[in-house]
Amino acid sequence: MAVHRLLNIATIIDIQYYFLCFLLYFLSTLLLMSFFKTKTPLNLPPSPPTLPNKGHLHLLGPSLFQSFHNLSNKYGPLLDLRLGASRCLSISTASMATEIFKTNDLVFVNRPSFAFADKFPYKNYGIFVAPYGDCWRFFKKLCKNELLSAHQVEKSRDIRREEMIRFLHIVLESGKKKQVLDMSSELMKSTNNTTCSVVMSIRCSDDNDEAEKIRQLVKETTEISAKVSFGDVLGPLRFLAFWFYGKQAIDVILRYDEILERVLKQHEENPNVENEDFVDILLKVYRDDKVEFKINRTNLKAFLLDIFIGGTATSVETLQWTIAELINHPDVFNKVREEI
Repeated sequence: MAVHRLLNIATIIDIQYYFLCFLLYFLSTLLLMSFFKTKTPLNLPPSPPTLPNKGHLHLLGPSLFQSFHNLSNKYGPLLDLRLGASRCLSISTASMATEIFKTNDLVFVNRPSFAFADKFPYKNYGIFVAPYGDCWRFFKKLCKNELLSAHQVEKSRDIRREEMIRFLHIVLESGKKKQVLDMSSELMKSTNNTTCSVVMSIRCSDDNDEAEKIRQLVKETTEISAKVSFGDVLGPLRFLAFWFYGKQAIDVILRYDEILERVLKQHEENPNVENEDFVDILLKVYRDDKVEFKINRTNLKAFLLDIFIGGTATSVETLQWTIAELINHPDVFNKVREEI
């Protein structure tokens, strides 16, 4: 019995010995390969000095545009930046942006996966977070040929004119009364009215307040998306962003989904054949079995959410900056007034 036990112990020791030898050999091989491996240097754009873990986050202040302006003045118009665990390319001139978005569009057309996209109701079914492929190309084609076509732009001329008159009337009345006016809020409402009228024929001033609800949801979506996306800079701790804000983000999308589902059903039950809006066009594509890319209802709603975000938030920011620049450059402002 004692001899048998000793043999078992010896066998276990042999197994451990051989396992340790194999592990040592494996680790030594990896170490030698990494030591002798010739690394091809990457031809990357200039990059400011980084800090461990933080990367270049310490260089970004509360005013982001000023931070990027200072960095571009010091290091050039094209920068390789590391924001925590994420790497990004900063472009600061129009000519460089043309090279990226037009000349080399196919090289840069793809994008990293959106943080926790698979956990949200619409996943990556829209156009903003969809990977480059058939779905993305099809939605881009719809935007170009239907939503932003010359015919559609001309068709929406009266809508845009009416909203511009309404906005100017509010500005003039506030000026006469010497009241403070929240330009951001009024521009948001005006832009949202235009987008909602073109896309689904409703406005904030209608009896139903669907457009106003969408405006509020677009604002909430923009804010909560920034908070969830911040998880990308946290690396292994990115789950914390979803843990803190994920439930709130899902709630916003579900509230939007409820509104849009109601709008879709209204269009399905009472189609306007003579004066189609963009939702009518999308529903025709949705029902068409011979279309080049078959979309489902989730695709449709995610695409519309992207249109509202892209057509409202970014347009408002552009208008705000335009007004601010005109105020800061009186000579240009006077030239614009003469042209008008």
